[in-house]
Amino acid sequence: MNETFYVASYGKGDKRGVYIVNMDKETLHLELLEHILTPDFPSYMITTPHTLYISYKNARSTNDGGGLGSFSIKGDHLVLNNNYSSSGRSYTHLCISDDHKYIFAANYHIGATAAYALDHGRIDHKIIAVRHTGLGPDLLKRQTGPHVHNVGFTPDGRFLYAVDLGADKIVMYHYQDGGKLVEDTEYTVNVQPGSGPRHLIFSKDGRYAYLSCEIANTVMVFKYVDGRLLMIQNVSTLPHHFKGFSAAAAIRLTSSGEHLFVSNRGHDSIAMYRVNKENGKISLLYMVHCASEPRDFNILDDQYLIVGCQKENKLQVMTFDEENEKLLLSDQELEIPEPVCITFKKE
Repeated sequence: MNETFYVASYGKGDKRGVYIVNMDKETLHLELLEHILTPDFPSYMITTPHTLYISYKNARSTNDGGGLGSFSIKGDHLVLNNNYSSSGRSYTHLCISDDHKYIFAANYHIGATAAYALDHGRIDHKIIAVRHTGLGPDLLKRQTGPHVHNVGFTPDGRFLYAVDLGADKIVMYHYQDGGKLVEDTEYTVNVQPGSGPRHLIFSKDGRYAYLSCEIANTVMVFKYVDGRLLMIQNVSTLPHHFKGFSAAAAIRLTSSGEHLFVSNRGHDSIAMYRVNKENGKISLLYMVHCASEPRDFNILDDQYLIVGCQKENKLQVMTFDEENEKLLLSDQELEIPEPVCITFKKE
């Protein structure tokens, strides 16, 4: 049984773009099927059953790059719908409304949340961009201003949230007709100063949320009640004896909701946690080392982790036995220039 998936690459020059990869689930062998050169650096990707959407980081010094892209999924191939340049604006994350009429993007570099209209899978036009305010105490100057890193919807559909690494907050927007965004300051969450929140995900039942914090190297656990995020736990992603530099990155739950994983860039590992589904809290089981700078990973069938190690230009495959809580690094890998995001097809 094979699985086809997509890898976004920050490769230099004509090596950047989207790589289409096939994995044999029995042998774990990875095979490159196709490389699609994109006009800019693809920073994040999401799929619907028929479409792949991309957020672009501007690869040029001019004002005609950045923006979003859309591809139709045709078997194992991608066919360009359109690329929509956004006056040099770079985006690092995106999400799509349930009705597929709007797509929302996180602008890390200027600290803004943007909304675009969709027309049958094409990026039609920009509706609005809302600038954030605020800063944080990070000594490495990652918090000299707002930096929106992640956007998504709360499980009840009540809010569009935007995670701001630079301002240490989760901004809650009401998403109104026409894609207009209005912040509800009563529900916006300020997290511990210097945490550098990066990505927020929710449990399948919508009762709990998990936030990876890039600067603090922690996972914050929240209870989600009546539109409010209430923090109930803050757990390290690193071993106590580790003293070097590291930055937490991707965070994902298994479809069963019983285990949570976070990637560490610097410690170069995937941390695995057991989830108590009754109270939402997590407990660290152990870490598995991988190649340098695992910026992203994704979970396939709750049995495999595909890890993109940006600094060493490679994909690695881990096997996961959920019942016995065994995560193992296999010897299967594939050279991909600076992989930064891994996305599977949606049925």
